[in-house]
Amino acid sequence: MNREKALWEIRNEKNKASVRWLLVLAIGAYLIYLLDRGITSVSGGAAVFNATYVFSVLAFAVVFNGALTVLLWRSLKKERIGRWVKYVTMSCDFLLVALVLIPTGGSHSLLYPINYVIIVSNALRYGMSVALVGTFIMNLFYLGVLANQYWPQTHIPGLHQEVLKIAGFWLVGVYTGYLSRRYEILRGEVERYQKLLSDALADNARNK
Repeated sequence: MNREKALWEIRNEKNKASVRWLLVLAIGAYLIYLLDRGITSVSGGAAVFNATYVFSVLAFAVVFNGALTVLLWRSLKKERIGRWVKYVTMSCDFLLVALVLIPTGGSHSLLYPINYVIIVSNALRYGMSVALVGTFIMNLFYLGVLANQYWPQTHIPGLHQEVLKIAGFWLVGVYTGYLSRRYEILRGEVERYQKLLSDALADNARNK
């Protein structure tokens, strides 16, 4: 990875970390409010939704984002960053969303659309490979949410709706990755034409 691309990825991850802090505060406050009021639409067992669960999830989010902030600060000084960072941050984001879905309704949670925000923002930044990996990882975590919600039942009510949700997520992820790839191709062509024009103008100036 060259220096310019490394700095670009560091800026992207710093922006994601800033947004993540805001979401941790907002969703953390929401979960604490539900806990304090005794309001729960928990999927699976109500025993899961307690102070230990909520503060464990929040602690994980804070430690993860704090460690990432330190890593990005060091990467900025070195002007390089590992290719694995974007995959780890995206995976942890999907994991955090899955953990938040459990006490807020599981498959019926109003926070489910956050998954779309994560996949679109990452696919637009990094392209098709990240889109495919992210979509696959999100599906794994969502299957975990469904397993927690319905186990030990073997029948999932509204199974066709869940299949459509997963298929829709794949569609969004792959299409966004495709758009990102097309943009990169077009940008490369524009840069090539700009270079040709610059070279032609330079040759013309020398001939004069």
